[in-house]
Amino acid sequence: MKRIFFALTVMTAFLTGCSQKGTLASVEEPSYYRNPTYFIEKYGMYDMIPIEPGDIVMVGDDYIDRGLWTEFFPLKNIKNRGITFDASEHVLYRIDKIAQGKPSKIFVSVGYNDIEKGFDLDSVAMRIGQVFERANTISPKTKLYYISVVAVREEIVPEVEELNSKVLQLSRSGLFEYIDMDKPMREGVMSGKYSYNGGLHLNGAGYAFYCQTIERQMGVQHRNVDTGWNYENEFFDYYKARASIFTSCPADGHKVVMLGDSMNNNASWGELYPDVDLINRGISGDTAPGILQRLGEVVAHNPEKLFLLTGPNDLINDKDLSIEDFWVGYEKLIIAVKEALPETEFYIQSILPMNPKSKFYEGYNDRAKAADAVLSASAQKYGYTYIDLVPGMVDGNGDLKDEYTSDGLHLTAEGYKVWMKALDNIIR
Repeated sequence: MKRIFFALTVMTAFLTGCSQKGTLASVEEPSYYRNPTYFIEKYGMYDMIPIEPGDIVMVGDDYIDRGLWTEFFPLKNIKNRGITFDASEHVLYRIDKIAQGKPSKIFVSVGYNDIEKGFDLDSVAMRIGQVFERANTISPKTKLYYISVVAVREEIVPEVEELNSKVLQLSRSGLFEYIDMDKPMREGVMSGKYSYNGGLHLNGAGYAFYCQTIERQMGVQHRNVDTGWNYENEFFDYYKARASIFTSCPADGHKVVMLGDSMNNNASWGELYPDVDLINRGISGDTAPGILQRLGEVVAHNPEKLFLLTGPNDLINDKDLSIEDFWVGYEKLIIAVKEALPETEFYIQSILPMNPKSKFYEGYNDRAKAADAVLSASAQKYGYTYIDLVPGMVDGNGDLKDEYTSDGLHLTAEGYKVWMKALDNIIR
């Protein structure tokens, strides 16, 4: 009886959000953001790239956001609409725009962050149900799927199982298909076989298993494999997780590689340039020495063009790092690239200044300017092309323009548009 009552409650709540003419009432903006600047960056980025009929869309939180879906599956029409830290209300807020593009399939995975916030699970399940109701109302021919929440540690197992059970019950209406990811993956995630950082970041093995689990619904076999890659050096967990994801993907000889730190990591380069054979090899927080450690994976693709942007974290992590010492690490990376990829067109992009909104702003811009001077002056000697992004990005004070950043360091969609304008002719 409780299950029936719960399902009826969800349906009633949805219907009361519709007008008598059957049009959908607007969804209120989420009540909170765990990382508002990141949400703004990703939401704005996705707004630049329309969903089109026939697309397959991955929507959700951390696991979706970090997946390299077009590399995992041999399909060019997969769109990633994941945003790390999203909860059910964020996906509900975003689903209308996604469904309006009339995609062929939508995969939704959300609920973990709701559990972490301690939200009422009946309300969470109701919002997840509303996500599918709205998607179906807007695009009735779209096939809908829910990928269940995975319990990453023992203390949240009861909440995860309860929420998954509620959503499974909703799926029996036939509106969407429920895919159980928790039972198959839980042990591997908790043990670290499939993850880093206490299960928060799936590694290459985790995504290979994840993709195997949704192969039937995706309609094609996945290509990423568990290579057993494990980096033991003292690099941070996110680095190790993402680097292992890269090694799990096939080295198909992609023509263009975007290499660097969060500036690349947070960009949907493949979707921004759908007509270019391009892959993203950015890792948030990475440095020149960090990129050097994982360069072999990039070299395996033997790209025609390689675009590098790194350096901010080198300067941020050590405020006493001299430009001479900065150059020592960067120079090693440049030499390694030129030796391993002598025929590749190598482009090094300038380090952008910060805006006063950043907590790292004090003294940073002068050091970045000095580092850029060295990078520019060394281009002819080492045989790379230096691309100066700074002039198009700064205000009269030499700071990153307000409209191009939400936190003083990372770029908004408007900032990425300026960056793309500088690269368009070269990339294409």
